[in-house]
Amino acid sequence: MSFSFEKWRGFINESKLRVFDFDDTLVKSQSKIRVTYPDGTVEHLTSAEYAVQGEDPENEYDFSEFEEVIDPQEIEKVTNILRNVVGAGSDGREAVILTARRPVSEDAIKDYLEEIGIDISKITFVLLGDADPLAKSNWIEEKIKSGATDILFLDDSGKNVDAVLDLKQQYPDIKIDARQVKYAEDLPSPDSEPDKQIDPEVLQIIEDHVELPIRSMRLHGDDTILVYLAEEYTHETMNEINEWWEQSDYFKEIQQIGYTVKLLSSDAPTQESSISLTKDLL
Repeated sequence: MSFSFEKWRGFINESKLRVFDFDDTLVKSQSKIRVTYPDGTVEHLTSAEYAVQGEDPENEYDFSEFEEVIDPQEIEKVTNILRNVVGAGSDGREAVILTARRPVSEDAIKDYLEEIGIDISKITFVLLGDADPLAKSNWIEEKIKSGATDILFLDDSGKNVDAVLDLKQQYPDIKIDARQVKYAEDLPSPDSEPDKQIDPEVLQIIEDHVELPIRSMRLHGDDTILVYLAEEYTHETMNEINEWWEQSDYFKEIQQIGYTVKLLSSDAPTQESSISLTKDLL
């Protein structure tokens, strides 16, 4: 009898929660995370790359570019959903921007959404300052405890989506629809260039002496060659592979020519600012 009453209460007091991530979900920007490694090497990651790679306590991370929305490209397939949600009114419905960005970014996010014609007065902005997937799922769980019964969650990060979907086990009577959106990958980089050729001798050294099947190679920045291997490897295995490679005479020979070579697992995300050096080798 109690169960039936709870179900009936859910029907008459339905509370819809529509949650949108910001970066690479609503907008693709050129904001990057500056990573300084223990050896002094510096790399710039997109939010998507950072979400996959995660944080290493031995590295230093600079998120200052995410205080702004740099060179934004609207992801219309998702912003149009947000427009529809906002246009449907706030009676029994809450639209939320839930982002890992820090609170200092809120004005920049609001300014951008206003520029593309979205009414921000009907949107709740939550800036967590935390990239841990549990930060988003915990926030949504608190909304469930407060009465949300119908939840839509859109995010480009598979880890974030999985964390929210895990809530279904604990709250089987709550409608939870969490979807990974990857439309940002379809947008060209503003500074994209055609395939670039460098000294074929360098590429030949890599192909001949890496000793593992190679899928493709890309130039990142002016002097870093990213070599995507044909197979998937764990983070620990890739560390061992790169340690072996960096001790080789061929790595040092390429360094003398002016390039640094980094080996990556086949499932590593493509650096958006990188330029293709070769066609797929498979």
